[in-house]
Amino acid sequence: MTWKSTSTTGTSSSKSSDLFGLDENDTSNILVYKYRSGCKSLQVSSQHDLCQTLDSDPDLPFMRVTKKKIPRGNSRLEVRAEDLLLPEDLEKYKDKPTLQSSLANVGLPSSAYWKRLLFNSFPELYIVSRSITPSPLSSTNNSPESSQHVSPSATIPVDTPHPLQDRQAN
Repeated sequence: MTWKSTSTTGTSSSKSSDLFGLDENDTSNILVYKYRSGCKSLQVSSQHDLCQTLDSDPDLPFMRVTKKKIPRGNSRLEVRAEDLLLPEDLEKYKDKPTLQSSLANVGLPSSAYWKRLLFNSFPELYIVSRSITPSPLSSTNNSPESSQHVSPSATIPVDTPHPLQDRQAN
């Protein structure tokens, strides 16, 4: 009988670092864009902090982290649908015309722009998004049961006058 053992050297305790190829011990600054999170700007973080944030997220199995090169001298960066896909998904959907569609156009923070321009810092943008691949579990979680059985009486208002309609005429 053979036992598998893991040594303490070279192993990572972070599930997100294993899933997304992040270095949980790297504390240098990175730029993070959270797609559809409500954040209005890029965040300056570290791979260590990003791993901690992702590991504490209960939706980690549905998350993905991809990287996009930031051209030196650019103050803005366009995020396209293809930038959200992992390499195996990109190969699978490479013929789809919507891969080139623009999802966002984000501006680099001023300090990050100058550090990128002068010191070649921030070579990549880390894009955090939810998986766009539907799963049966995500389908049941996103659709309330009451919305599956819609009746006309629940969708068409009864005796609700239009705002411009004369209420005295009724």
